[in-house]
Amino acid sequence: MVNSPDSSPLLVTPQLPTTDVLLVGGKGLRLLDLTAAGFQVPSFVVVPASAAANALEADTQLASLLDELQKLTPESQQLAELAERIRQRIVELPLPSELEQALDKSVESMAPSHLAVRSSAVDEDAADLSFAGLHDSFLFQQGVEQVRQAVKRVWASAYNERALAYRLGHAGQRGIRVVPMAVVVQQMIDARTSGVAFTCHPATYDTSKVVVSSLWGAGEGLVSEGLDADTFVVDKQTNAITSELAEKPERMVLDAATNAGLRREPTPSELRTHASLTESEIGHVTQLAIDLENRYRQPQDLEFCFDHAGELYLLQARPVAGVPEYGPAAGHPLLWDNSNIIESYSGVTSPMTFSFIRRAYTIVYHCFAEVMGISQDVVRQNRGTFENMLGLLRGRVYYNLKNWYRLIRLFPGYQYNSRAMESMMGVKEAFTLDEPEPEASFFNKWFVEFPKLIALLVRSTWNFARIKTIVGRFESNFHEHYDRWRKMDFESLPPHELMKLYYEMESALLWNWKAPIINDFYVMIYFGLLRKLSKNWCKDESDSLGNDLVCGEPGIESAEPAKFLLRLAQQSSGNPELREMILHDPVESLPARVASRDDCQAFEAEMQRYLDLYGFRCMNELKLEEYSLRDRPHVVYQMLRNYLALDDPAALDVAAMHRREQQIRSTAEQRAAESLKGKPIKRWLFTRVLKRARLGVKNRENMRFARTRIYGVVRELLRAMGGRLAEEQLLENREDVFYLTLDEVWDYVKGTAVTTDLAELAGLRRREFDRYRDELPAPDERFTTHGMVYHRNEFRQPEDLATTSDDSQLRGIGVCAGEVTAEVKVIANPSDNVQLAREILVAERTDPGWVPLYPAVSGILIERGSVLSHSAVVAREMGIPTVVGIRGLLHRVKSGDTVHMNGKSGVVEVIDTGSDSATQS
Repeated sequence: MVNSPDSSPLLVTPQLPTTDVLLVGGKGLRLLDLTAAGFQVPSFVVVPASAAANALEADTQLASLLDELQKLTPESQQLAELAERIRQRIVELPLPSELEQALDKSVESMAPSHLAVRSSAVDEDAADLSFAGLHDSFLFQQGVEQVRQAVKRVWASAYNERALAYRLGHAGQRGIRVVPMAVVVQQMIDARTSGVAFTCHPATYDTSKVVVSSLWGAGEGLVSEGLDADTFVVDKQTNAITSELAEKPERMVLDAATNAGLRREPTPSELRTHASLTESEIGHVTQLAIDLENRYRQPQDLEFCFDHAGELYLLQARPVAGVPEYGPAAGHPLLWDNSNIIESYSGVTSPMTFSFIRRAYTIVYHCFAEVMGISQDVVRQNRGTFENMLGLLRGRVYYNLKNWYRLIRLFPGYQYNSRAMESMMGVKEAFTLDEPEPEASFFNKWFVEFPKLIALLVRSTWNFARIKTIVGRFESNFHEHYDRWRKMDFESLPPHELMKLYYEMESALLWNWKAPIINDFYVMIYFGLLRKLSKNWCKDESDSLGNDLVCGEPGIESAEPAKFLLRLAQQSSGNPELREMILHDPVESLPARVASRDDCQAFEAEMQRYLDLYGFRCMNELKLEEYSLRDRPHVVYQMLRNYLALDDPAALDVAAMHRREQQIRSTAEQRAAESLKGKPIKRWLFTRVLKRARLGVKNRENMRFARTRIYGVVRELLRAMGGRLAEEQLLENREDVFYLTLDEVWDYVKGTAVTTDLAELAGLRRREFDRYRDELPAPDERFTTHGMVYHRNEFRQPEDLATTSDDSQLRGIGVCAGEVTAEVKVIANPSDNVQLAREILVAERTDPGWVPLYPAVSGILIERGSVLSHSAVVAREMGIPTVVGIRGLLHRVKSGDTVHMNGKSGVVEVIDTGSDSATQS
């Protein structure tokens, strides 16, 4: 800095900078900071605001005018006249001699370049204010005399009517006297192309875009003269460029006649419709804009130019004024999707269930990382990702796709398996992570990452070769613990013992969940191969052959509960009185009535055996708050009533069901054999793939059933804990435990709770979750949030992709062949007393707890789900025509409608309403 005799600086330079905005103004301070940060900014000096204040206050005539100004308001009639008199007087003033000498020396040091003389008011370019265009700038000035005059004219522009009105109005300033105005004197670049760029869309404030506007010549043509300009919108995530080229008949250039200032001239004809920036230049400007946004942590508005040598210069940058704190402008975009997880957690899910599954996912994906060969150091570095795989939005469970893809990116060769992971997760649309990938050097790519990929392939091959052993050990360990836990009387245990038992379950099973993960990859590969070979080698255009080939696989436990119920129904048919009771008595009274009758003891013994084996099950059985069949055994009698009401002995014949499954399987095998006749190598390979696909699907279903059993045990343990807390009057009733989280309950036991009024906390949560059920709309299937997730987000996707009400035909994924025409029954909650009589079951989603309803229906239509979802697998086992993944199903189909469904093609046609008959072919 060059100082005046009173120690206030005469000039401020980048070599001797300051951080005092009151001295150099917003623009000057930003230029000093940009230069210090290494951005390419043309050379400049700043005439500080104190120089203007000293010069203006020293003139008595001007001081008198400023006294008058201090009394005015925005509505004052004399504002325009007084502003004009102040400006005239400022221009007439001589510069103080010390300032003039220092300024002349700086101008000469930047010669022979032309100079730009720009305003830098102290209150200019603030985040909440924008004085853009209100103060004057003077371009292509040359020589000391022109620069002196330009400095005074910039000072004078602080007192033009528009600037004063803005300060008195928008800026809320009162009693204005001396406007603190610094002046930037900067080397002028003879620009080939100039422009402005915004790091958010200036109209929508979408922070995922950079908007660049450019034209030929000086930028004054764009910012002041309103010349037509090209517009380029760049997607920050994909770098895709959308161009809108304008015809540019004029441009602003140096006025050659006077060698000062600008003039308009016609643009050369060959440039008028040509893009003013190349793709490479757009990329450089975009990167410059993003670098600025990252440095200042808010959207930026910048001016730039390219000289005739192609060099990029940053002329100035400022925050974008008026950006709202919501929507894309809030930043922190997160993509949420429940395409697949809704099959397990439909509707509102309790805080307890969410806290449990969030913890379970964290543990299981630590196991996943170990299987994939990810080091513990990397896992620890990405702890936030592992702990936030799921979200809870208005009580509904969603995948946090950003974290899923962050996890995938940790895997060796992740770029090859991201799409397969999407398929395994069941998401319908791809997602590209909006974070730059670390650029791998040649050495890192081929001598670090490639060996990791090879190691993963070797490890996976070894695991696949031992899949029976791995699954066998898992099942052995599972039953060793589960068989002991299910016999325990949780109600008799004190809270600290229940807590200890929970942690034992977590340690013994969740931290040993590698076998299901390995098998999921096994299924993904071999079932995927089976479908591909079926299509390519067996001409399976309908994509149904692979499904039919894995039908009827023996040893799938998840189908056994339904078969057990069918046997119970057959048994009850042999006792006319019992049959009549089940058909006509109130179902709530049946468990006690049947148990009390001597002539029903054989049936009662089988019923108790069913409840002992499968009583942990319930509808929505992965939601801990749901009641199990042991809690509500009358639900079993409602299912039996549905079976008996069919009055069709063949429908209750388990052996006949098995024969139907085998017929589907046999027909598919014959079809494949016919296609592969005379092709021994292909037949051998196809047979090996089929054998492994069947094994993988069976393992997957059985280990899912093991998961269901664990949930059943945890449900009983937590309900017992809730009972204990209710007995001690810490909760109003035992069910309120599900409105707490795991940590809140165990912290209360351990002495680490931050809230000890559990009843009040549970009551608050119950009221909140009741609103989610009864008042607030459910979020969309897939949407993006910005900023704080629960603040100013509507949880809606931009476009409604549901089928319109005019469509008579719907399409999904056919998973079990067969055509049915029948009335539909839409079921929201199968735990209600649902009466079924060969209708087509329609639901948003199903889980294993729905399986007992299947024998009483003629077909199944599911809005959500995939070809490997549980509803699809079990329906194939039972030979029930089924279509899943039908977008817009519940929007279009209502109970009582008649539809024709094709379980092979996946097509569903709405025919009419009022038909009671069902025909199957």
